[in-house]
This record gives sequence, structure tokens and C-alpha cells, in this order.
Amino acid sequence: MKNLLVASLLFFSLFSSSKIFAQVFKSNSGEISFFSKTPMENIDAHNTSVNSFVNTTKKEIVFMVPVRSFEFKKKLMQEHFNENYMESDQFPSASFSGNIQGDIDFSKPGIYQVTAIGKLKMHGVEKEITEKGKITVAEDHFNIEASFNVLLKDYQIEIPKIVFQNIAESMQVKLNINYIPYKKDK
Repeated sequence: MKNLLVASLLFFSLFSSSKIFAQVFKSNSGEISFFSKTPMENIDAHNTSVNSFVNTTKKEIVFMVPVRSFEFKKKLMQEHFNENYMESDQFPSASFSGNIQGDIDFSKPGIYQVTAIGKLKMHGVEKEITEKGKITVAEDHFNIEASFNVLLKDYQIEIPKIVFQNIAESMQVKLNINYIPYKKDK
């Protein structure tokens, strides 16, 4: 419930004008995952509980991900992720808010290479990032895909020395989010 409230506040702070709802799209379905390869074992987690909005007129984007919704193949790995590394009770969500840079026409189907510039907040730390991605525009919807690396130390996520071979210092984050027009409740 708290995540929904925060997402709603982020949404309305970015998209408060009632005239722009026709240009606002929401996530219909999407996935954010991360992967790291280490000598001991690979870490691979997926999250389909992505809440996201894009204002195509202003090229603003915001998304929020509940941290506990990341799913791992090994339940013990998932437990350690939430309790020991991400401290999910204290920091229940990760978020990004920023702008999409690039020459893109959301009314014209095609594939557009873009850059997102904004603030990624995770584990209580907010950091300015600039990452490349791809937007695929169709007739009445679009998709955003991106892949980038996140250094754990940048977000004060500590790796105990005893398990340093099991966890990489950098995680490859991938996102694939589909958007449909947002319809304001009447």
C-alpha cells in the first residue's frame, strides 16, 4: 500500500495538468531483472511488479519497483537479498524519475535510440544516472528496453568479505516495459 501511495505521488507531481492525460502512458506489463556472474554462482532475479508512467509530451518518465517482488530461483538467495543486502523492510522500493533525451516521435511507429537522464533511488541512496535505451513505438502503445550496470557500492550495498566471491560488485540491470495510454477515471 505504501508503494502505491508513493507511486501515485510521483505520478501526480510529474503529470498534474489535466490537459496532458491524453499524452500520458502507463505500464501495462513489464519486467526489470538483474544478473551477475561470479566464480561461485550466478545471481539472476526478475520483477514484474513495475509501476511506471511516461508523459510523451514532456518526455518525462517515472517508475517504481517493490524490492521484495524480485524473484530468485533459490529462495535462500531471495531471503539474503532482502534481509542482508537490500534491507527491504527499511528500503521497500527502488525508483527512477527523469527525462527521455533523443529525437522521438511517439505518434510515428518505429524504433528510436534514446538516452534517459534522471535519478535512480535504491537502498536509500539517490544518484544521477544517464543510460541508453530503445523505444519501439507501435500504433497505440510503445515499449522501452534498456540494459545498464549498477555498482553496488554506489548505493551503499555492502558485500561481506566472507561471501565476496559469491556476489559481483556490479549488477547488469535490464528493463523491458510496455506502455498503453493512461485513461483518467471520470
